[in-house]
Amino acid sequence: MNRLKFYDLLPNMFAGAISGLVTLIYSISYAALVFSGDLAEYLPLGISCALISGTINAFWVALNSSLPFTIAGPDSNASAILSLMAAAIATSMISSSNTTDLVFPTVWLAIALSTVITGLCLFTLGRLRLGSFIRFIPYPVIGGFLAGVGWLLTQGSFTVMTGKSLDMTHLPALFDSSLLLHWLPGVFLAFTLQVILRRYKNPVLLPGITLLAIAGFYLLLRVVGISTDQARSQGLLFEALSSGGLWHPSNVMALMQVNLSFIGDQLGSLMTLIAVVAITILLCASGIELATQTDVDLDKELRTAGVANIMTGLLGGMAGYLSISRSLLNYKAGATNRFAGVFAATLCATFLIFGVSFLAYLPKVIFGGLLLYVGLSLLIEWVYQSWFDLSRLDYILVIIILLIVANFGFLEGVGFGVIIACLLFVLNYSKLRVIKNALSGVSFHSNFERSFHQKRLLREKGEELYILRLQGYIFFGTANTLLEHVRSRINNATLPKISFLVIDFQLTGGLDSSSVISFIKMRRLAKQSGITLVLTDLSADIAGKLLQSHVIDAVGDEEKPDAVTRTFPDLDHGVEWCENQILRRGTFRRKRFVPLAMQLEEVFPLPNKTTKFLNRLEKLKVQPGYCLYRQGDLSEAIYFVESGQISILQKLDNGEEVRVGTASEGTVIGEVGFYKGSVHPVSAIADESCSLYRLSREALTQLEQEEPQLASACHQFIAKLLAERVAQADERSRVLLE
Repeated sequence: MNRLKFYDLLPNMFAGAISGLVTLIYSISYAALVFSGDLAEYLPLGISCALISGTINAFWVALNSSLPFTIAGPDSNASAILSLMAAAIATSMISSSNTTDLVFPTVWLAIALSTVITGLCLFTLGRLRLGSFIRFIPYPVIGGFLAGVGWLLTQGSFTVMTGKSLDMTHLPALFDSSLLLHWLPGVFLAFTLQVILRRYKNPVLLPGITLLAIAGFYLLLRVVGISTDQARSQGLLFEALSSGGLWHPSNVMALMQVNLSFIGDQLGSLMTLIAVVAITILLCASGIELATQTDVDLDKELRTAGVANIMTGLLGGMAGYLSISRSLLNYKAGATNRFAGVFAATLCATFLIFGVSFLAYLPKVIFGGLLLYVGLSLLIEWVYQSWFDLSRLDYILVIIILLIVANFGFLEGVGFGVIIACLLFVLNYSKLRVIKNALSGVSFHSNFERSFHQKRLLREKGEELYILRLQGYIFFGTANTLLEHVRSRINNATLPKISFLVIDFQLTGGLDSSSVISFIKMRRLAKQSGITLVLTDLSADIAGKLLQSHVIDAVGDEEKPDAVTRTFPDLDHGVEWCENQILRRGTFRRKRFVPLAMQLEEVFPLPNKTTKFLNRLEKLKVQPGYCLYRQGDLSEAIYFVESGQISILQKLDNGEEVRVGTASEGTVIGEVGFYKGSVHPVSAIADESCSLYRLSREALTQLEQEEPQLASACHQFIAKLLAERVAQADERSRVLLE
């Protein structure tokens, strides 16, 4: 605990007293919810279970939470499920004539065991750092669950106040004049709290109004002439509690006679409890984080709650955890450190250990009204307010989950909600564009720098190359959309026939196994249509799935001359290979040596002086691996490639060199740094034996002096070359952004 200074003592003690009083009030209310109906006679021990939770959870969480002002204890969500579990066990045992005396020990053991198991699961989740799991739960499912909690609390509040459930069977009886005093003041209190607490945020309002309501109740009894004993006999007050402590360790002996089969039947409720408590902790922690602008360690909150619940369960208490409402109440009441939470725990422990005879004077209608207030708050938020906040489909899902929870149970409601939410997600995700870009070889080219003749041919034959860049996670819905798009393009007789289909996976997040069937069909379609299917930038996971399904024969199988499907490490290499195939199959078939003068004669501004221009340049013959220039070297020359192939490499910050381009016959390299008068931004390495012409800065200066017309033609040629490269880069950027 942070060192407590004297001037911090009073505000933290005040905040702790307020928070402790609210925790005490809610603990009694939730105990009344769980131990109602057939279990009402065991309420004193039920309050003991709740106060154990309030004490242990408040103390441990206050000391170990990632936030110094957190308050923990019994809460509505867990209590609603525990009430269902307890009622189911009691009903089953009462129907068995010989087991009625063991009803409370069985229910108590079920609550304690469920608390310990929940604590173990919470601690495990925290140790495995699964706190971020909450981000993946569909929001409408959480809303439907909370709406269901609201309904069960509303229903349970009437059971606490009248002993009768809020259903069509008992509804007429509730309006009997003898029962109106049992529930009408509670309804009035609930609506009063709704109006006042929504408008005013003062932390003392809830305990203050509760105390005033208790005083008003006794004033009403005096007015109508009902004594305290008469009120208790009529069921308006809780039964008298034994003197001394509320918790009696001797009750543990009765646990030895419990029939565990009744507890085993509640496995579904236990699973629901674990999930609900974990989700609620993460939701509350996230809400506190948002409301107070502080950082919360979700995994630490799970571990802390886990240890607290293990200790609570071993002592016979019910599940508890941090409360967003009580934590924010503590924060706004002036809590600055962990002392406030410890003081709140001490207050609960005092009532637990020493007992309080005045609890026998607490009106059921007041605590039922508090339960009704909490239940109505949840229903208003998720049945009324969510109409304005959610889409119609999400809102309908919330209502459906609420109806299922109300009629069948939490597990069924939440399970149904998760299934429907997943189906809606699949449906909505399948509507997203899996194809980020659909390109052709006319507008998109590789970084392989080609001669003017080759570029012209690729523009003419570019429609033979069809490129699809995919995005997102690919599953059966989006994969089928992709297949239908490809089928439509292949079968469209109004468009030129394609010979190469390139599919790039760089922007994809993965491939679902069920989507592989679409790629199998795509491969079959490509084979039937005489199309080569080129797949680029495959991750290891995607490549593995495609290999298993024989969509591809091997990763890197580009050397197989008859392969239907080929793979390349990236889009640039894949497009380059396709361009090479188009050039080989087109009119540009020659492989014999062609002098550079002949290659440039159509594009050089003075065609009849191309040879004269080249004679002013230095001719070079280089071997594979020869470095023409290094990245960072001062640019002193331009190189005209007559034959061979040169890789343009760029060194990254991590020292790795990557290919950013390739130059072949009829191209020019090194001109950017040369004309800027700067260093080379890239390196140039010969891939094979090359024949080049080198124009040095000194040679160009001499050419400008001796042959100004020829020098001007050289400048025009380079300017045109740069303009074409800029235009090509702009076109590439434009089509990628579409």
